[in-house]
Order: sequence, then structure tokens, then C-alpha cells
Amino acid sequence: MKKFKTLVMFLLLVNPLFTKAENIISYSANLGGLKIAEIIYSIDLQENNWNIKTDIKASGLVDKFVSFTFKAESKGLLDDGKLKPEIYNFYYEIKNKNKSREASIKYDDGIPISLKANPPYRGSDILSKDDLFKYGSNSSDPNSAFVVSGIYENPCLESSRSFDGVRSYEIKMSERTKKGKLIINENKYEIILCKGSFNPIVGYEESDFLETASEKNSIAYWYKYFDKEKMWVPLKFTIDTPIGALVVKANKITNNNKNKE
Repeated sequence: MKKFKTLVMFLLLVNPLFTKAENIISYSANLGGLKIAEIIYSIDLQENNWNIKTDIKASGLVDKFVSFTFKAESKGLLDDGKLKPEIYNFYYEIKNKNKSREASIKYDDGIPISLKANPPYRGSDILSKDDLFKYGSNSSDPNSAFVVSGIYENPCLESSRSFDGVRSYEIKMSERTKKGKLIINENKYEIILCKGSFNPIVGYEESDFLETASEKNSIAYWYKYFDKEKMWVPLKFTIDTPIGALVVKANKITNNNKNKE
């Protein structure tokens, strides 16, 4: 049960309902061939203003033990080709545990300056403004950390850092790069396959899961470039865990009001 909870927390960090999104990608998350969650990720870019939303819901076996929903939205500016967040909001609910929280992070020049949460964080989860600056500098909000800016011709060369106001991690990319195709419901997409490892920075406790995810090339991303959004977005990613590989793969892409199934 504890390992399932760890997987849930990781899904919440490494991955949206929404309106007027340019691209909407639906994913299924499977562990050992069993579906554990459904994910919807939306990206919209209007001139230099971007909006990314995430919606995650438990499914299958996990829904019976840890029935959860998670919604997040981030907005910001495209500055010299890089995503600079201005605000990040999220809400989660674990229904059968009667637990929920909503929180909001505000940014100044891409650096988090305030965090408000209801119910408030406690103990070691409370970070000072200096800590917000320390861990938020050169980091992205969890939504935009999922993608890679289009200024990079090769997304594998960009290691990403994420910070949600409490926890911070880095995906350290290796130099391994491979071009190929990914089939989603009989449609072929040109992709670049990247591999890396999960590096916890703050807010995590030691566990078998983190130890496995931190091994070299334990994480793989299949990136597709989206022209209008000027971003690399993974259509699939996998994470090695002590109880088998977690596989998250797109099963539907809605683009410009046209479904690709």
C-alpha cells in the first residue's frame, strides 16, 4: 500500500479540465500491465502567453485503495523561448482518506515568492522565502517541467528541475538519444527517445522506489515536437520501480479541434 501511495505522489509531480486548449493529450498510466490512473494534459500558447493544465484520476486497482483526483494549472510567459511561470495552482483530494488540499504559488520573474495552501502545510513542509528562492531558482512549476522548450533542437540535452513549493527534484538526462516513431491508435508520430534518472533535492524521504528511480537511465521519455506551442511534449514515459515499470502513454491527441485516435 505504501508503494502505491509513493507512485501516486510521483504521478502528481511528473505530469489537467480546461477550455480552448490547442493540444489536449490523454494518457493511461499502467503498472505491471494494470491501469492505475488516467491523465489529461493540455497546452495552449497565445502569442507569448502559455497555459498548461493537468487532470489526474485514479483508475483500476489504485482507485480501490487510494481514490484520488488531482488538478493543476499554470500560466506564464514565453521569454526567449523558455517557459517562465507566473502562477501555479493545484488541488488534490484522496476521497477514501478524507484528505484534500488546494494551494497557489505566485512568481516574480520566474522565481516563487509566495505559497498559500489550505489546509496550511506543517512542520518541515513549511519553507521560508529564502528556501523558496533557493529551490525555485532555475526550476519550473510541475506542469511546465513536464515539457522541454523548443529552443532546444534535442530535448535530451536539457535536464529539468521541478519545484511545487515543498518538494523539488531534477530529471538528469543522459547523452543517449534515439530518433524513432511512436504508434498511438494506428497513427505514427516522429519522436526522440531520451533517458535519464530521478534526483530528489528536497522534501522526499528515502524509499526503495526513489532508490530505483534514481538509477542511471531508469526513466525514459518519448518526445514529440509541437510546432505552434514551440515545445517538446512526451507522448510516453516510463519509470523503473521496485514493483515493475510504470508506463504512461498517450492514447488520444486532440489538436486544433481535430481528434487523432
